[in-house]
Amino acid sequence: MVAGSERGAVGREPARWAVWAAWAVPIGLLPSSLWRAAVALDPGHTAAERAYMLVLSCLTVGLGCLTVGLVRPWGEVFPRWLPGAGGRTVPARTVTVIARTGGVLLVLITLYGVLNSIFGFVGEGPRVIEQEREFEKPDARVSWLYLPAAPWGLLLLAVTVDYARRTGAAIPGPTIHGPTHRR
Repeated sequence: MVAGSERGAVGREPARWAVWAAWAVPIGLLPSSLWRAAVALDPGHTAAERAYMLVLSCLTVGLGCLTVGLVRPWGEVFPRWLPGAGGRTVPARTVTVIARTGGVLLVLITLYGVLNSIFGFVGEGPRVIEQEREFEKPDARVSWLYLPAAPWGLLLLAVTVDYARRTGAAIPGPTIHGPTHRR
């Protein structure tokens, strides 16, 4: 393999659009995650609240970075430094199922968030463990920090399609012609 190449173990390069889409995910998650981490450090929060916001921020960006793995060689072959799995082929079909499931869930969560902000299905947000009060709503400008994260699910689904094409992990679906019978 050529150093710096996007070529994976199978030998097919990811589509250029897929590389851009994959990198757009963690970059799009950064504004809201950094804001949440900054709010966690403000005075007036309990240790549990701070831990929740910091862990959520790190987890969000970490999961977003896994999208990049769908276009990088480490998404097809585990890095050699990983104990027990190093050098082995990543089970592409399992990755594809997990990524598709995650993408659909993210689209549904985003859709719910947008619809809830428009129609107000739920008046009060969830409370953190031992939280006795609801925090005041953030300034409307904060929603602009979450806007780049909105396409996460759709981008993940698109990049997963390219990953499945390159790795041969396409999950068979129903066919138009139905099963063929031999006599």
